[in-house]
Amino acid sequence: MLNLTLVGVIGCVLRYTFLHPVTGINYGYLLHAHSHLAFLGWVFMALYVLLIYAYLPSGMQKRKYINLFIVLQIANLGMLVTFPIMGYAAGSIVFSAVHAITAIGFAWVFSREVQVTLSSRHEMSFKFIQWALILMLVSNLAPFALGPVSAIQGKTDLYYSLIYFYLHFQYNGWFTFVLLGLVLWQLERRGANTQTRLIKAGFAMKLVAVFPSYILSVLWTEPNLLWYVLGGLAALIQLIGLVCIIYFVVQEMAKSHLADSLVQRILIWIGILAIVGQHLLMLLSAIPALSSLAFSRNIVIAYLHMVLIGFVSVWLLFFFLKQGFVKENLITRIGLALFLVAFVTTELVLVFQVYITEASRWLFYLAIIQLSGILCLTANVKKINRHVAEGSY
Repeated sequence: MLNLTLVGVIGCVLRYTFLHPVTGINYGYLLHAHSHLAFLGWVFMALYVLLIYAYLPSGMQKRKYINLFIVLQIANLGMLVTFPIMGYAAGSIVFSAVHAITAIGFAWVFSREVQVTLSSRHEMSFKFIQWALILMLVSNLAPFALGPVSAIQGKTDLYYSLIYFYLHFQYNGWFTFVLLGLVLWQLERRGANTQTRLIKAGFAMKLVAVFPSYILSVLWTEPNLLWYVLGGLAALIQLIGLVCIIYFVVQEMAKSHLADSLVQRILIWIGILAIVGQHLLMLLSAIPALSSLAFSRNIVIAYLHMVLIGFVSVWLLFFFLKQGFVKENLITRIGLALFLVAFVTTELVLVFQVYITEASRWLFYLAIIQLSGILCLTANVKKINRHVAEGSY
């Protein structure tokens, strides 16, 4: 949550530079720090905690995971310092590599240990988790290639294609599979049977489509029509797969008491709308007439924020409330209201920016409002005694 707060602070600074450029601040370098801390400091660390909480028995020795957590956080702080100063250079690349290698170690150790103790009722959700970890490792191939490609060719189409490769397998692979898996885990621990044809079909279609749907991320290169057709087919398959999974989740929500309060239900539904909206937009981006619009700067930023905030962060906050990591009280509700109102309004301003007078100023004010919401939530974090809290076993 402190990492998320820092992400919000950097976001405010980035928005401020559009109004009043600050001497000594390199916007591109600071943007690298913002995005890396959002992905690796906030999302990765939150998922790290949730996965350990969900799938490892409370009595298991956790020292190795604490040590890995410390190494990961040192790498995050290293990137937070080096990226604003030097951008992609030796120092920041070293810290990025340390994080990636440690993440690989975590994926390996965690998967092996869970398989020893995994309850049969959690087998389906853990299948999502296993593939999420694999797809996270696949996404990390791109950063390791960026350095050599940049040194040899400079910032060519290949360079930007690697960035989109990383984003695709983070967003549509790691983030999506792990969060769907955690939702299914929540349902399983309340008695829902996830070993159904609907879930199995949804999982198979999502997995089959995640690789070819990368085509959609590089349509800005304007390939021939065949690639648009293949990308559109992959987008359609993954949309159908997602609908199968979401249909099952919505059916089971009421029966299994997935959400314990109105706030939690709101968060679940916002996440559902955001992920379904993302999949629909991916399908629409395969239409040549719309493809060029999809890659305009404001639309790309709105799209990335829709997924990272509207789906990923909103569902992470749902899990934090559900497991009691964040107290649900008036301050939390105010914080969530500020966070969500700022998010939705920011999306609208980004999409319709050309029609809005002083849009940059409004985006800066909205960034401050969103940061205020994050501060309210961070203030309500509480330590959980795992032996007292309701666990997965």
